[in-house]
Amino acid sequence: MGIGNGALAGVLRDGSFRNFWVAFTLSGVGDAMTKTALIWYVFETTRSAPAVGLLLLVYAGPVTVGGFVAGYLLDRFDRRTIIVLDGVVRGLVVASVPVAAATGHLMLWHVYLVAGLYGFLFMVGLAGVPSLIPSLVRNDQLTAANSLETLGFTVSGVAGPALAGLLIAGIGAPYVLAIDAVTYFVFVLALATMRLHAVEYAEEGGVPAPAYRLADAFKLLLGNPVLLSTTLMFMAFNAGEGFLNVWLPVHASAISAANGAQLYGILLTVIAVGETVGALTAGSMPGGLPEGRLICIAQALAGLSLALALVGPHTWSTVLALFLLGFFSAPMTAWAQTLRMRVIPPRLHGRSFALLRTLMQASSPAFSGIGGVLLPAVGLTAMLALSAGLIGGPGLIGTQVRALVAGDQAAVR
Repeated sequence: MGIGNGALAGVLRDGSFRNFWVAFTLSGVGDAMTKTALIWYVFETTRSAPAVGLLLLVYAGPVTVGGFVAGYLLDRFDRRTIIVLDGVVRGLVVASVPVAAATGHLMLWHVYLVAGLYGFLFMVGLAGVPSLIPSLVRNDQLTAANSLETLGFTVSGVAGPALAGLLIAGIGAPYVLAIDAVTYFVFVLALATMRLHAVEYAEEGGVPAPAYRLADAFKLLLGNPVLLSTTLMFMAFNAGEGFLNVWLPVHASAISAANGAQLYGILLTVIAVGETVGALTAGSMPGGLPEGRLICIAQALAGLSLALALVGPHTWSTVLALFLLGFFSAPMTAWAQTLRMRVIPPRLHGRSFALLRTLMQASSPAFSGIGGVLLPAVGLTAMLALSAGLIGGPGLIGTQVRALVAGDQAAVR
């Protein structure tokens, strides 16, 4: 069912939610700027692909451990308090980079430390923000509120890298992080002042729902062909993007040695623009095909599109390849989410989605680390081809999973 503009406007008329959403979106833009600036700083300082790969590994690797810690904290203590503390800590950590640069004390290890702390705390916001939304809006406004949260992520991906690319050339990469630090404190202020209402969770027959364990989520994942195949396909896709994160700044520098930073930011924005157009188009896709078949087709086309960049270090071919990569990849998430909602029992959603997101998030930093070592050995062209293969190949393999492509409802119950 589509979301009308009236529903979105209705949610935004609530002052608490509006301030929360605006501050959340600004903080997301700041985070995207920081990641772009740190990657470029490490690349510019070292001219080393392994150094960039290590940064990306440190940036996202701790998410796996931090996710379990964040889940415990958010369930054990007041969620708003935990997210506020996370914002204060990460704001101070990010601010330490421009302060160190201004005083002449910024070292490479400092950048890696900041990236690692960010990654460890990342899941506090990623899991905590949606957990607050039911306390901000009415039940009939949840879909509109969640759509706006998704829009906030999209805006961040479009605006953050482009702004960072422009600012890096003007003020230097370390000082871009000062903007992100400010957005953290704006978000903290919005969190501290918003009004929350109590949320009541229904019980079945007056009996509380059973407490599922993480082992139950693993059992469901391994036993269901739809869940298992889509998870493996998305892990491979993210692995290909992990390689892309390493070779893209090198590719941008090869296209334009003089304006590599600006071009790098633009190329990241091109991916996000493609994702935005793809997400908006997904709702008008033909409804006759099962979601699983659409996922396979889209993933295969995403890999094929990225292969266009193999034409050479040219701006036009790279822009086209990255736009189409984003365009075909964005609807995959929505279709997969629909499938998973059918597969996973409602009372197991929390454990299962935490497990799936952790597995899928882990493959990108792991392969960024591997890519940093591989790039000097095999070269830029081979790395680009490996990315395209990892992204698109599983889409073709997925067509062999009957329950996935046939829309077999018996397999998703």
